[in-house]
Amino acid sequence: MAYSQHASLIMEGVEAWNKWRAETKGAKPDLSGINLCGRDLSEANLRHTNFANAALLNVNFAGVDLEHTNFFNAKLAGSDMRRCNLRGADLSRADLKGVLLEDACLQEATLNHVNLRQIDLHSVNLRYANLYEADLTEADLSGADLTGASLVETSLDMANFFGASLEGANLTGATVNLTVFRNAHLKGAILNEVDLRKAAMTMGQRVAYMLKGSAGL
Repeated sequence: MAYSQHASLIMEGVEAWNKWRAETKGAKPDLSGINLCGRDLSEANLRHTNFANAALLNVNFAGVDLEHTNFFNAKLAGSDMRRCNLRGADLSRADLKGVLLEDACLQEATLNHVNLRQIDLHSVNLRYANLYEADLTEADLSGADLTGASLVETSLDMANFFGASLEGANLTGATVNLTVFRNAHLKGAILNEVDLRKAAMTMGQRVAYMLKGSAGL
């Protein structure tokens, strides 16, 4: 449940909210469970805010600094998060259906158990992000940076990683049926228990992983 003072301030409007944030340096607002559906928060100072279990459908967050913000189990469907800084944010179990994430930074973000089917994440920064058991079926990750990311037990069927960086990423137990890895950078990627026979890869990639004795090749 949101702290009543914090809820009252955000309901009063972005100007009042930002004034309070400026006067209370280091505050970590608690707006858990709040309903802000349809609001324009594109000018709000929301760093380190707790939005766990909040209803945030169709909210405009475009360009907002959301570093280390907690969106655990939040309803974010239809929200605009383009150009947002979501570094270190927790989006585990959040509803992200139809969320716009173009040019967002998700470095070191946590997206465990999230449905990201058919989402557009091309060229997005996902360095060292944790996507444990996420569903990325048919997602567009072309050109994305997933260096060091955790994709353990993730569904990557028919996802597009063309030109993406997966250097040092952990794909243990991931499913990759018809997944496109062509031109992807896979140096140091962990592919334990991954069956790559139905993945779309270049002959050079297959030979490289056969020489390393990678599973499924």
